Amino acid sequence: MIGHTRIQEILSRMLDGGSLPHALLFVGPEGTGKTTLARGLAKTILSHKGDLAVHPDFLTLEVLVDEKTGKRKSQISVDQVRELTGRLGLSSLSGGAKVVFIEDACALSIGAVNALLKTLEEPKGNTHVILRAGSSDELPATIVSRCQTLRFGIVPNGQIIEGLVKMGFTKGDAQVATAQSLGRPGRAIRYLKESTYQAGITTGLNQAVTFLCASLPQRLGQVMELIPKSETEKEETLEGLIDQWELVCRDLLLRHLGLTPLQSFSSPPLDQLAGAISTKSLLSTMHALHEVRSATSHHVNSHLALEHIALS
Repeated sequence: MIGHTRIQEILSRMLDGGSLPHALLFVGPEGTGKTTLARGLAKTILSHKGDLAVHPDFLTLEVLVDEKTGKRKSQISVDQVRELTGRLGLSSLSGGAKVVFIEDACALSIGAVNALLKTLEEPKGNTHVILRAGSSDELPATIVSRCQTLRFGIVPNGQIIEGLVKMGFTKGDAQVATAQSLGRPGRAIRYLKESTYQAGITTGLNQAVTFLCASLPQRLGQVMELIPKSETEKEETLEGLIDQWELVCRDLLLRHLGLTPLQSFSSPPLDQLAGAISTKSLLSTMHALHEVRSATSHHVNSHLALEHIALS
């Protein structure tokens, strides 16, 4: 676990004092360590050192894949929660506690939320429920009020570098991975362990630089190339592009402000772009990216969204 010493200390005191709440809500940005700590806590509660997947009293609630289409569903259904509560009503197979991990609490349907409330308030037997979400604002108040909320913030770069070195990575690699992680240890670890993820970041950087350096007709021409034809992939691709382009714009703004040590990337194409785009144009682009990100939840047309950014 990298960072979040205070949260770990709080949980340790609760465990030692026998005051661990039956329902915990871990909130914070993706990649900050919520899942790592949730699984570590589950192992402690269950006195289990091996793979949680084989432990009979570790239960998960997650969005399922539709057997007919092969695609992931959008919500956790009420039937899934009812099946879970039925299993919680049975005796523990290991003779101890039971732990439920809801990996994406924001995906709970309204019916699922209502079916889960009694379990959160009065769990059957020695049961602990850990929920994970990006923000408590994304969840119904009825859920949040029944949980002890622990907030995971951004981890300082020094702690991430130190943690990565302890894991066996060189200091140079740790520094590069930390720079692009934006304070999220999970992203840094993934960057160092997954070559495809690292290549994707490099490709995204080059795409962003190419797009922002191009003339307006060239940018509009690239719009059709950047978004896939498949309807199921369009929204995900658009969100990925926004993530990548915001990182590039952030670096350019830092460079304009003379704060280059805080940049995520260091590359000749970025140097070229920094001299070609004014601060005013950069802020206009960042504003357009923010508008498009806000509209993605309303299933905005991906091509029109990119055209809006191109025109900015």
